[in-house]
Amino acid sequence: METAFRLKNTVLLMALAAAYPLQAHALAGIAQFTAGEVNLRQTDGRVTALTKGGDINSGHAIVTGNNGRAQVKFTDGGLISLQPNTEFKIANYVDQNDPKQDRFLVDLLRGSMRAITGLIGKRNRDNYKLTTTTATIGIRGSGFKVGYNPDGTLGITSELDKIEVCNQSGCIGLVAGESVRVIDSATPPVRTSEQPKVDTPPAEKDPVVVGDKVNDSGKAEIVETVKPVTTKADPVQRTFTNIAVTALGTSGGSPYTLNTAPGATTVFSDNKLLSVDNNVGGGFGKWSETGTPGPASDFKSVGNVTDANFIGWGTWVAGQREYLGTTMLNHVHYVTGRPTAAAEMSALMLGGGTATYTLIGSTAPIRSGAAGTLTGASLSVNFSSTQYVVNASVNTSFGTIADSITVNSTSSTFSGTYMNGALIGTNAGLAGLTYAKDLGAGMITGAAVFQK
Repeated sequence: METAFRLKNTVLLMALAAAYPLQAHALAGIAQFTAGEVNLRQTDGRVTALTKGGDINSGHAIVTGNNGRAQVKFTDGGLISLQPNTEFKIANYVDQNDPKQDRFLVDLLRGSMRAITGLIGKRNRDNYKLTTTTATIGIRGSGFKVGYNPDGTLGITSELDKIEVCNQSGCIGLVAGESVRVIDSATPPVRTSEQPKVDTPPAEKDPVVVGDKVNDSGKAEIVETVKPVTTKADPVQRTFTNIAVTALGTSGGSPYTLNTAPGATTVFSDNKLLSVDNNVGGGFGKWSETGTPGPASDFKSVGNVTDANFIGWGTWVAGQREYLGTTMLNHVHYVTGRPTAAAEMSALMLGGGTATYTLIGSTAPIRSGAAGTLTGASLSVNFSSTQYVVNASVNTSFGTIADSITVNSTSSTFSGTYMNGALIGTNAGLAGLTYAKDLGAGMITGAAVFQK
């Protein structure tokens, strides 16, 4: 009788387990690919290394280091690809093949990622949500990428079909190929041509089964593919004499500015500015990055440095200005790109009218060595036959800086009391500026980039 009783209870427990699975420990997915430093933070706070094939459960968080990357396949067939310096949490994952119960609720706390939705999003798209610090992404399709910018803003691109981006200001829909930039939780997302820089890890091939061979356990013999060791080539440095630079750094609490003259020599590593020699055409001074080179996240661009409408921006943590001696500079902000040609500037001025620009990128504003946030910015250019007037304003977490600058020539560069910059590309389709002002608690510096 005792044996029968135990058997009945065992059967009952198995039935209950099947009917009421423990969601807290439900398998959400497995790591298909990991490289570099990748850790898994469990629900009790314990942190363990995540390797290929490792289980990931609802409630777990994945944290990648400076060189860490990971790709996770979920039980519903969805995929996410995580980039370095990323923290991604699976807040609530339920895959029961039931549109009412299924959940894919995840948080991107920092870093960048790409996602392709699985069956949960197809069964009930309202139950698929990615939450960030400033916006929530819902799906109306099946693929997107998202990443935090150095200044704390968020870049989002729809890659397959449609997505919806929402924050306190409301929602905006994106079709495939469209992008937005979210400045903060209360400001409407801004449409932009710039996409988050999110790479995809290389696909992992299935193991190769060799004929009918078996191993000691009687299973099919598997040959692990030996991957060749490759060495990544150093970025190619290129020199140009047709690219303008506006830059700003501080030394001893005072601002130092640079607006290059035509023909200045610039040196780039990929799209990142390394140095600029302005000893031409009445200009003076050579500026260059010093100390440990900043990481890739310290510079952004629209297009490549060889493109006609290229514009790039970034920061050097430390730099130097060489003119009648050497001045060491802190937190150098720069904007660089091909200046609008004088003939096009002349045509714009003869045509008259006001051009309005939208913010598409910025560096993090700095005050007394501390980083803040750019919460908004505006720029317009009023063209007339003999001059043009640039009106610009930047709203930072430290305060607001505004300037009005009149240019009585066809030069694409402008210099004001608090701002310096340039009109960039065909028909002045882009613009960039640096700014500096002491509002009473230390010099505020930064850079902003706009698109017409």
